[in-house]
Amino acid sequence: MTGIDYATPGPFTDLSSVPSDALGSVPCDADGIVRVASTLIVHPFDTARLELPEARFADNQLRHAAQIVAAVLRLDGAPLHVPRPAARRVVGTCRHFTVLTVALLRLHGIPARARCGFGTYFQPGFGMDHWVVEHHRDGRWVRTDAQFLGGTVVPHPEDLADGLFLTGGEA
Repeated sequence: MTGIDYATPGPFTDLSSVPSDALGSVPCDADGIVRVASTLIVHPFDTARLELPEARFADNQLRHAAQIVAAVLRLDGAPLHVPRPAARRVVGTCRHFTVLTVALLRLHGIPARARCGFGTYFQPGFGMDHWVVEHHRDGRWVRTDAQFLGGTVVPHPEDLADGLFLTGGEA
């Protein structure tokens, strides 16, 4: 690894202001953490059938993980490890899934970073701008797309195959 401490929260991933009872039962392993984050956010494209009030879409502008968690708790005060139905999740994009996942990984001392780049799994022959998580495990950086866990958009979103997501430098 580099001289950067990816296990320490930064300004966008600091959860020190979040009540400890909300965080206490979050799993300590990377796979469990990624699963938790994927049950707290719903992408705007997936909200049509939910008939959410327009005000709910303002959460799409949140930047810091603590703000995202505060919005989650405002909708449902249960601890974060408790999955929410889509109607009680924060409306957010790939950036929200990534920032929250990185924050939860770092909370447990797991080196993690956000990666901005291009997903090649949305439309054949086209790389769409997208954010994913990288966490360090078994001597390598594992790329994970927390937004699509449990879905069919990409095979094995918990460990993306080479070439499915390209950083700017790789592209």
